[in-house]
Amino acid sequence: MLNYIKPQFGDTVAVFGAGAVGIAAIMGAKIMGCRHIIAVNRKDYRLTIAKEMGATEVINNSKVDPVAAINEIVPGGVDYVIDTTGVGSVILDGLHALRPGGECVLVGIGGDLNLNVMNDLLATSKKLTGVVEGDAVPQTFIPKLVDYFKQGKFPLDKLSRFYQPEDINQAFADSASGEVIKPIIVFDE
Repeated sequence: MLNYIKPQFGDTVAVFGAGAVGIAAIMGAKIMGCRHIIAVNRKDYRLTIAKEMGATEVINNSKVDPVAAINEIVPGGVDYVIDTTGVGSVILDGLHALRPGGECVLVGIGGDLNLNVMNDLLATSKKLTGVVEGDAVPQTFIPKLVDYFKQGKFPLDKLSRFYQPEDINQAFADSASGEVIKPIIVFDE
């Protein structure tokens, strides 16, 4: 996803969804030097973590209209939206939160999306792009991520916790409560 945040073309981004992928996108936007990194999620505990990981502003879209809130922060809309939810109505909110010429990048697995091509895309020259696995070349990108991790710029260890298979129910509970973003089950050989 770092490939899709190009501060030379704009430095404002809204990330819809603050799970593991959304938090990684937020950390990537911070690494890229974005001025506004807006996290949008329905759960306050995830927004707290998003703020700790680099979000400059947070919006709980179960409490306020995210499009209006984003436009208060960045009048005219953001340059980029990264949607990690795959939810049609959330994707549409993301498109509506873009400035003219902005780009909405979809990374969440989703279903149907009902939009008006003229009003939602063409009239304001917005782009809707799909990305799989960050659209990166693993041979060059993974060493970059490791380097960012070593520099403390990509603290994945703060998001993860390891569990044994017999603790799977605790892993689910910790994820549901927000105590951990990415529970990882470790199988011994």
